[in-house]
Amino acid sequence: MTALPLATIPETEVHLLHSTAVGEAYRISVALPPTYHDQPDRLYPVIYLLDADFYFGMVTEMVRMMNTRVPFCDELPDALIVGIGYPVNGSQKYISDQVMRLRTRDLLPIHDPSSEQAIAEFFPGLSQVESGGGGRFLQCIEDELIPMIDGKYRTDQGDRTLIGHSWGGTFALYALFAGKARFRRFVVVSPDLPMGDGFVEQCERDYAVLHPSLPVNLYLAFADYELNEWHLPHIRPFVQTLEARNYSGFRFVYQTFGQCRHCGVPAPAFQAGLWNVFETPALI
Repeated sequence: MTALPLATIPETEVHLLHSTAVGEAYRISVALPPTYHDQPDRLYPVIYLLDADFYFGMVTEMVRMMNTRVPFCDELPDALIVGIGYPVNGSQKYISDQVMRLRTRDLLPIHDPSSEQAIAEFFPGLSQVESGGGGRFLQCIEDELIPMIDGKYRTDQGDRTLIGHSWGGTFALYALFAGKARFRRFVVVSPDLPMGDGFVEQCERDYAVLHPSLPVNLYLAFADYELNEWHLPHIRPFVQTLEARNYSGFRFVYQTFGQCRHCGVPAPAFQAGLWNVFETPALI
């Protein structure tokens, strides 16, 4: 490992959140908008990012570039970015392995043996891979993390965004349909809709029985490569259902991307998703 200093991202802060709901510590990374110190009376929307161990740097720099205040940019509002990750240190391989184990537990709302088996096969050094802790993780975000961020920073408490990819996208949809309506905008990329025999789809059906409105902006995206015989039987009816549901206050955009696969789609989809959920005039 190099003895040189690590690269850092300017105007970022790190907190350690000890969650009672989960019984786990989380590394919470916060990126401040460029105007935060110069406008002390201003409140800011908050972008909550799942899988911050993978995506915090990418999304922070992406958002900062997209809200550069020049006439041909200025595509997003200034916003706080809150990355939810794990305080795991060591080699890159060790960090990746441990994060994959922890996210399997936290991001899947139900116990799913096939997902546990897949992670155990892809990461053979892991032991005790568990799933089904999504309910406790959602409680941590809603009842512990959000109040902490609102207490420490000048936040617009009516304007929160949740971003997730893969099982993070699965969790984001679970939060949308089973949560406490803490988020106004959702950027969901490559969710595992087949997981649990369509568990997320059932969450939406359960929600629709009781709620005529869904006042959120939802962006959903997949890589073209993912439109296969395994995913399409779930993607097509889910998209068609959302388009036909006619929820009051609901804005839904669905998009696919070529020339990338499951792990290549977050960058273009996060960028397009943020454009869409913030309803950037240049785009819509």
